[in-house]
Amino acid sequence: MRIGNEKGEDEADTVGCTSLRAEHIKIEEDNKITLDFLGKDSMRYLNTVDVDPRAHKALKTFLSGKQPKEDLFDKIKAADLNEYLKGMSPTVPDLSAKVFRTYNASKTLQDELTTQEEEKGNNSNVDDKVKFYENANRQVAILCNH
Repeated sequence: MRIGNEKGEDEADTVGCTSLRAEHIKIEEDNKITLDFLGKDSMRYLNTVDVDPRAHKALKTFLSGKQPKEDLFDKIKAADLNEYLKGMSPTVPDLSAKVFRTYNASKTLQDELTTQEEEKGNNSNVDDKVKFYENANRQVAILCNH
């Protein structure tokens, strides 16, 4: 998920984690939530996920009494989140939401390539290797909602 910078009037109504509104989340039973919003390039993200019980309870609290168009996280902006992330890792002093997202995508690609290589070995022909890479890249696209 992207960070979600504020948009101008002439820009598409896409959102990220800091610009989610109450209308984008539904609290489900059994510590599940459903997210439904437009991300970058107006790609719809619709997914029901399990969350930690503490996060489930907190999200219920954040939603309490809010109208659909109100920000879910009305006390935090993108700059606040990036500032927080910068202090999280002494080895990555410029950590930001974008760096974190890029790392996650890169790690997913590497993991997929490693898994597929272990399954296929190095005895593949060129067509198999292309298909192998495309499958790994597809998993990254799914992760990033592309």
